[in-house]
Amino acid sequence: MAAFNLNRVPIILYAAVFLIVLLGIVQQVFVTYVGIETPLKDLRHFSLDHETNLGAWFSSMVMLCIAGLSGLIGVMERHSKQPQNWLYWMGLAVGFLYMSVDENIGIHEVTINPLREAFDLSGPLYFAWVIPGMILAATVGLVYLRFLARLPRRFAVLFVLSGTIYLSGALGFEMLGASFAGSVGYDALGYKIFYTLEETCELIGLTTFLSALLAYLGEVHGYATITFQRTAKAGYLKSGK
Repeated sequence: MAAFNLNRVPIILYAAVFLIVLLGIVQQVFVTYVGIETPLKDLRHFSLDHETNLGAWFSSMVMLCIAGLSGLIGVMERHSKQPQNWLYWMGLAVGFLYMSVDENIGIHEVTINPLREAFDLSGPLYFAWVIPGMILAATVGLVYLRFLARLPRRFAVLFVLSGTIYLSGALGFEMLGASFAGSVGYDALGYKIFYTLEETCELIGLTTFLSALLAYLGEVHGYATITFQRTAKAGYLKSGK
């Protein structure tokens, strides 16, 4: 019987984040000093500033895993002696499932031009989707205060920390980068620095949250390993006559 310790997963995830960010930086250096007139073009799939790239795929997969684990924890806690938080867990599952889809198809981006034109937005609000994003983040934070208060303190701190890191990238550095994109252009060095920091924070925040969920699953619910067992016999079962 083989067993895989879930405590090893964060190490793999953080290593993947480091590799993705490193490749993103290499892509920018390559475009700056070599150019795009090569068989490799602009190495777009390693860029951190596109939706259809390695970083976006990784983020989407982590969000999907978070959605699945949150749903699993919600089901387990609904049938436990303390079911108060199960609806909050299911809310996280639905929310991260939506975020996973959005990461791939960019639903939030359709709000940028209408809001920008309607309110003549510029500067930090040039990427206008951050306005509904901030409202949503604040609303979810307020709604989940009771949820956090019921959690073991260690996990409440980890969840808040991971959310803060993620939002500092998704909203904070996004707004700083928008200032350069709207005034100087997307080729500005400032914009490139801030979108790199933005994606890095998002990846670290998501990875920290998924790691905290795995620890919660192990410490609170006792699921710390996945076991694989070979059956004694392989083949098809035949019905008797």
